Amino acid sequence: MTQLTSRITNALLPRHLSNQAGAATRLSDLAALTKLRLSSMVVLTGGIGFAIGAKRVGLNGWPWVDMIATLGGLTLSCMGAIVFNQVYERRTDALMSRTQDRPLPAGRMTLAQAVLWGIALCGAGTLLLVIGSNQLTVLLNLFTIGSYALVYTPMKRLTSLSTVIGAVPGALPPVMGYTAVTGAWGPEAWLLFGILFLWQLPHFLAIAWLYRDQYARAGMAMLPVIDPTGASTFRQIFLGCLALIPLSLLPTMWGVTGLVYFYTVLAAGVAFLAFGLALIVTRSPRCARAMFLASLVYLPLVYALMLIDYAPAG
Repeated sequence: MTQLTSRITNALLPRHLSNQAGAATRLSDLAALTKLRLSSMVVLTGGIGFAIGAKRVGLNGWPWVDMIATLGGLTLSCMGAIVFNQVYERRTDALMSRTQDRPLPAGRMTLAQAVLWGIALCGAGTLLLVIGSNQLTVLLNLFTIGSYALVYTPMKRLTSLSTVIGAVPGALPPVMGYTAVTGAWGPEAWLLFGILFLWQLPHFLAIAWLYRDQYARAGMAMLPVIDPTGASTFRQIFLGCLALIPLSLLPTMWGVTGLVYFYTVLAAGVAFLAFGLALIVTRSPRCARAMFLASLVYLPLVYALMLIDYAPAG
């Protein structure tokens, strides 16, 4: 075991970086490849899905081991898919100031090392799901990894529809958390998926508008690049924020949540729409950042309230 650990360490930590400072740098780069802030969202959404699934089946005791295995598996798999995303986009990342210091475009890590890291993460994540969940969840996880790394990522340079395509695997972590407990789809799974799917559109379009010049230099077919006037971008932001209001209220309409959820989420949806309208009117970087930050508050709030006020009829 000691020899195996040494070989893996040597593969990821070249000799000239094998000292303590070099090891710290490499560990930092390995973490940077996984986009920890994005991966943390998987823990949140997957955890909410798991908790709602546990409430749905009415477990007597809390399945701590299964929960840890499921969330660990989802997170590691997400990290691995993100690594493959950066492997594919290493050349375009080198063309954008906000991404050119990432480990691959900056030359601090080789392509082989990054690929090895991605395989290790996806493999470990899938193994944890095999141990702690069920066949449906494992299959959804494999679909998520494949569609994100092999479909969404290359399509970012081909069509602005990549945002919609990428929203599908992006919305599956809470569903997998749910199915890990229940072993099947349910109304809650569809609601978790739908809200997260639709939320991603204004969320990522705000980022795309903020960095549209950099995306254009990198040849990324983002909507603000395809339509520099912003007409299509702002129309979709408006429609996405507007559609989130009735969609987010469906849990109460379907008898899954109570009135506390209904009225609080209604107010949150109107506020989120107001941020979208401010961006549409001003088109300023300040409002784009505000819209992005508001989205980071809105989604956890909706999901948390769904769990707190979860009260299915019958």
